[in-house]
Amino acid sequence: MAIVYSRVLLTQLQQLRIALGIALQSKWQEVFQFFGEDDYYLYVWGCVLSMQIPFWGVGSIFVLMDYYGWPKCVFKYKIQPGTNQPVDLNKVIQTAKVVLMNQWLLTFPLLHANYYLKKITNTMPNFAELPTFERMLIDLVVFLIIDEIGLYYMHRLQHHPKLYASVHKKHHEWHAPIAIVFTYSTPIEYIMTIIPVNIGPMIMNPHIVTLWAWYALVHLRGIKNHSGYDFPWTLWTSAHAHDFHHMTSNSCFGKSLVLDRLHGTDKAFRVHMARKKALENQAFQTSSKSK
Repeated sequence: MAIVYSRVLLTQLQQLRIALGIALQSKWQEVFQFFGEDDYYLYVWGCVLSMQIPFWGVGSIFVLMDYYGWPKCVFKYKIQPGTNQPVDLNKVIQTAKVVLMNQWLLTFPLLHANYYLKKITNTMPNFAELPTFERMLIDLVVFLIIDEIGLYYMHRLQHHPKLYASVHKKHHEWHAPIAIVFTYSTPIEYIMTIIPVNIGPMIMNPHIVTLWAWYALVHLRGIKNHSGYDFPWTLWTSAHAHDFHHMTSNSCFGKSLVLDRLHGTDKAFRVHMARKKALENQAFQTSSKSK
C-alpha cells in the first residue's frame, strides 16, 4: 500500500512540476515580448535592473533605518550598538556618489563589452525558453563555489601591504559598515572583486534568468554582509563575520568562512564571538538573579 501511495504522490508531483513549468514559461513569454525579444535589452538592461533594484531598494531601507532610528525594534540586532545611530548623512552622500560611479562608469560599459563579445563569438544563449530547474540550480551552485574561492583569495590579495593603501583601504573607511558600502571602493578594487563573480557565468554561459538571479543574489548578500545587522531569520551566513572584518581588517576574508577556517584566518573572530557569548550569558545570569 505504501508503494502505491508513493507512486501516486510521485506522479502528482511530476504533474505539478509540468503545470508549473508551463505557467512560468507563459509568464516568461510575456517578459520576453515586453523586451521586444531583443537580447540587448534582456542582457544589458535586464542585468542592470537585477543589480540596481535589490541594491538600492533594500540598501536604502537599511540606510533610512539608521538615519531615522526607526523602527526601534530592529536595533537589538545591531552588531555594533550605537554606531551609525544616526548615520552621518554627508558621509552617506559621499559613499553613494562613489557607488554610483562604480556602477555606471564600470559595470555598465563592462556589460556592453560582454554583450558584444557574446554576439561576435556567437555564444549568446537562447533566451526564448526558460532553463530547467536542474540546469539553473547547477549553474548557481557552480557560481557560488567559484565565487567563494575567487573572492577569498582576491580579498587576501587586496590586503597585501603593497596593495592595501592604494586599492582596498577606501572600503575600510567604514569600520562599522552600512548596507551600501558593499560597492564603495576604488575602481581597481571594484574590478578585482567582480572578476570572481563573473568567472562562473563565463564558464557556464547561463540563461539570462539565471544570470539575473545570480546578480540579484550577489547584491543581496553584499548588502546583508555590510548592513551592520544580524537578524536571526537570515537564511545565509551571519553578517557578524564581515562586520568583524571591517573592525579588524585582518580576519574573515571569505563569505562562508569555509576557507577562513581552512587557512586559520577566522581565529580572532571565533575568540571574539566566544567572548561575546560569555558576556551575554553573564549578563543574563545577573539579570535573572536580580529578579
